[in-house]
Amino acid sequence: MINKNIQEYRDLFSEELNKLQEMEGPSYLYDPIKYIIKSEGKRLRPLIVQYLGDVFNTDSKDTMNGAMGVELLHNFTLVHDDIMDGDDLRHNVPTIHKKWDNAHAVLSGDGLGALGPIFIGKIKKNTLDILIRYNEVILEICEGQAYDMEFESRDASVNEYILMSEKKTGSLFELCFEIPALISDDYIQFKSELKTFGRNLGIIFQIQDDILEMSTSSENMGKGTDSDIERGKKTILSSIALDSDKSEWNNVQEKIENASLEEKKIILRNYYTDTDIIKKADKLLLNFENKCKNIIKSLPSTIHNDMTILLNMILKRKK
Repeated sequence: MINKNIQEYRDLFSEELNKLQEMEGPSYLYDPIKYIIKSEGKRLRPLIVQYLGDVFNTDSKDTMNGAMGVELLHNFTLVHDDIMDGDDLRHNVPTIHKKWDNAHAVLSGDGLGALGPIFIGKIKKNTLDILIRYNEVILEICEGQAYDMEFESRDASVNEYILMSEKKTGSLFELCFEIPALISDDYIQFKSELKTFGRNLGIIFQIQDDILEMSTSSENMGKGTDSDIERGKKTILSSIALDSDKSEWNNVQEKIENASLEEKKIILRNYYTDTDIIKKADKLLLNFENKCKNIIKSLPSTIHNDMTILLNMILKRKK
């Protein structure tokens, strides 16, 4: 049974992450890096690595290096995604390209991308296997982002959107489960099940994001959501709407084409509610939740409760 609470994991990780504030070198590169890692993020991915490290009784230094690797990778992708998506807010503060410019953001994103493998390389157990998987996940995230960008100019079915979510979000969640398994003595044999659990959890996270962004404020989400609507970014809701009634969905698209941003939000929100699109998305969430619960049953009974706590932490999030 895990004795630490979520805040204790966050505090331990923040202490390690803040050591990067001591990096010396050109301010053009390091000031934006220090700025982005100082911002108040969820730190969910390193939390998962730390939590599972305790569940699997792994080496604490290996666990922390794995946690640092996944968080730096996550931030590396966010910095570049923000440029592509034109988002001005991240964690309720200006994005790097907004505070500085695109050149600073590209370079500091590259720097974050270089820092991650340095920490992964410090892991003592199964180092090469983890490093290879780390780079495979980077490529898979890029594939997911490519699909996301392609979808701005064309419709995306539910199956296509789920594939994008698997790659863009699910692959890094999968890695957060795979690393603790690979540095564990007792749970490496369950690596396949844990990877599948993590990927499904990532899809749940992405679907939740889409629902929350339509039903809550940008301030609660900690990032700008207006640009997604303006750019025609696809969500699980728009994909369900397309698959449910393509003709009617096309009518809605025509209706919002010349509407103001606030009008677009209202029209979309009302349509998703009136046609039970949100209910259908909730049903899809339940499907992936049940997949995760079935995987937990296949794991040793001694960790069922710990894994259920982790699952519920994601299921019950509000932002």
